[in-house]
Amino acid sequence: MNNNKVAVIAKKEFFDSIKSKTFLTIFGIFLVLMLVSSVTGINSYDKQLDQYQKSQVENQNSDKNRVFTDFPEPKLTAVVFQEMVTSIGVIGAILAIILGYNTVSGEKERGNLKLILSYPLYREDVVNGKFLGKIGVLILTLAVTSILSIACALVMGVNLTGSDLIAIALFMVISTLYLITFLGISIFFSTISKSGTSSILSSFVFWILSTMVITSFSGLVAGAMVPIDDTAFYGGKISSTNSVSIVVSDNGETNLSENGGESTFEKYQKKWKIQNTIESLISPTQNYEQVASAILGNDFVNSLTEPSSPQNEIDMFETISGKMSNIITMLVWAIISLVGTYVAFVKQDIR
Repeated sequence: MNNNKVAVIAKKEFFDSIKSKTFLTIFGIFLVLMLVSSVTGINSYDKQLDQYQKSQVENQNSDKNRVFTDFPEPKLTAVVFQEMVTSIGVIGAILAIILGYNTVSGEKERGNLKLILSYPLYREDVVNGKFLGKIGVLILTLAVTSILSIACALVMGVNLTGSDLIAIALFMVISTLYLITFLGISIFFSTISKSGTSSILSSFVFWILSTMVITSFSGLVAGAMVPIDDTAFYGGKISSTNSVSIVVSDNGETNLSENGGESTFEKYQKKWKIQNTIESLISPTQNYEQVASAILGNDFVNSLTEPSSPQNEIDMFETISGKMSNIITMLVWAIISLVGTYVAFVKQDIR
């Protein structure tokens, strides 16, 4: 591999990408959504903090209904930046797909690929250069949105601590990895497709299958393996053949059980674990949302599967360690797509 040639290709790819009207349009939409998410999150945090402070004053001298009112203080990053997770998960993935769909197929259609390969360079250099150039665009995109979001928070009077900034930085690193995953998948389809239209359709089909279809499929599988009476869990009407009891232990834990057997909540935990395992193996988006939420301090999956481990007692290292399988799965998708691109591009007969 010739590093100088890779750098030249990466530089050209970077500037060509940021000049693209399609990219600039999607980037503008992405930026607006991120800023709206920031403002919405900050307002939501202020309301939740105000409610928390009022509830503390009202309940500080009373233990009545403590199990239902003793909620933790809202975490700044969990509330303010949580909506960004959804924006990046959807619009970010679309941005990465748009960025990569014509990386190779576009060169084929314009007839530039034969000209590029006529120069004394390896095909791997072409792939590496284009891939690195596109990654540079994604990093720039997230850097700009992060700076503007933090500036928006500061202008609105939010005080960010050192731990908050670390969480935001790690959140952006994971977001970059997620976008690289879909960029790699998009470039792979661009390599094996004969046209840009075929490439972008294939990329979006993969995104839809791995994001929406797999969620429904995993839910059906988990529901079949662990059937649950949802009316018992949500406190609805229970048939006369079932007896449901709520037991509050000395340490404040609540347990909803049917006929004195396994609690409905325990069944729900099992069901969620099965569904989460299936999604984690296949869906980059589900993996990203779980890791990002945990870093920001809003680990919904962990609160369901391990209710005895409050998130506010877990440091960042333990959070990352607990989500390592999700991170590895995203890395595997990125590596598979890159290796697949190498193999397909090297073996292609380009005339």
